[in-house]
Amino acid sequence: MNSLQEYPAYKRLPLQLREADGNYFHTADGKRVLDLYGGHCVNTLGAGDVGIGRALAAQWQECSFTTNLIDMPARQDLLHALAPGLPPGSWQMFCSNSGAEANENLLKLALNATGRDTVVAFEGAFHGRTAAAAAVSDQKNPAWPATPFNVRKLPWGSTSLIDSSVAAVILEPIQSLAGVIMPAPGFLNDLREACDRSGALLLFDEVQTGNGRLGEMWASQFFGVIADGFSTAKGIGGGFPLGLTFITESHAAKVPAGLCGSTFGGGPMAMAAAMQIQKRLVEPGFLDQVKKCGALLQAAAGVGPVESVQGAGLLLGLKISPSTTARQVRDALLAQGILTGLCNDPQILRLSPALTLNAADVSQFLDALTSLQFCE
Repeated sequence: MNSLQEYPAYKRLPLQLREADGNYFHTADGKRVLDLYGGHCVNTLGAGDVGIGRALAAQWQECSFTTNLIDMPARQDLLHALAPGLPPGSWQMFCSNSGAEANENLLKLALNATGRDTVVAFEGAFHGRTAAAAAVSDQKNPAWPATPFNVRKLPWGSTSLIDSSVAAVILEPIQSLAGVIMPAPGFLNDLREACDRSGALLLFDEVQTGNGRLGEMWASQFFGVIADGFSTAKGIGGGFPLGLTFITESHAAKVPAGLCGSTFGGGPMAMAAAMQIQKRLVEPGFLDQVKKCGALLQAAAGVGPVESVQGAGLLLGLKISPSTTARQVRDALLAQGILTGLCNDPQILRLSPALTLNAADVSQFLDALTSLQFCE
């Protein structure tokens, strides 16, 4: 008799989810849980957003799916909606399904545009689990026996070894999984200059930092440094799988047109979901509210077990005092009905809530932190 079980990739939390709406989960035993993790920066507008739901339903009736050999209004609509919010320049975009794919395509384009074979990446980086994305990630247990190109890993903050052999330098403007680590002042500018000198492309992985999460549309605008190419995923679809790769038109012109491809990437349903995200992000005051809630969360520094807060906007890392760990704090908060996240640093509690977070939600979180007590 056949049997089937799920591969145990995840150590799941003790939550029996019944439904989710807005910034809250509702469990099978009747508990209401404030979600400050946002599905790893995915739930840009919270769970069950009515606008996204209506757009998906309408698009399904109009055209649920078709080959990428046929253009469609939904794709052109998204191109037009994204263009005004992009960093200055002329850009081209390719659609895929995930952050790893978006990063793979970004690397593929850079390697082909330059004709070089080396990519610089950084310690602490995470860009995905597929072969090329994993090659430029800093993982304890590498999944692949070899990398598809030469990789040069540098310490975070270093600009050395970026020479004429380097096709691209790829980084997260804020290293999220490493512990929400900000770039030192001047680091991104120095990287921009090093790439300009060597002819390498500067690539930003904006899978988490993009789509308004920092209170600006893109991290390049937040930090004032423009990359030659950048990727995004997660929050761009608000829960519907979508990855986007952007590259400057001048570099795209050096690459064969058929280099990238995807069956589902750029499908009409994903385009419809992303359009709703864009409409909300550009509403007057929306990104200002992201900044305000981010500033309110910064007040967690010194509250309960929290020593300090790092990060920006609504991508934050709370440094937990040495007397306990982030996991213990995560579990204690969950017992009070608040979901937060962990990362590779055992002392950092990670927050990446929906951008619809409000002051009352923040107050609930700060009150919960205040009540936490751990044995010294």
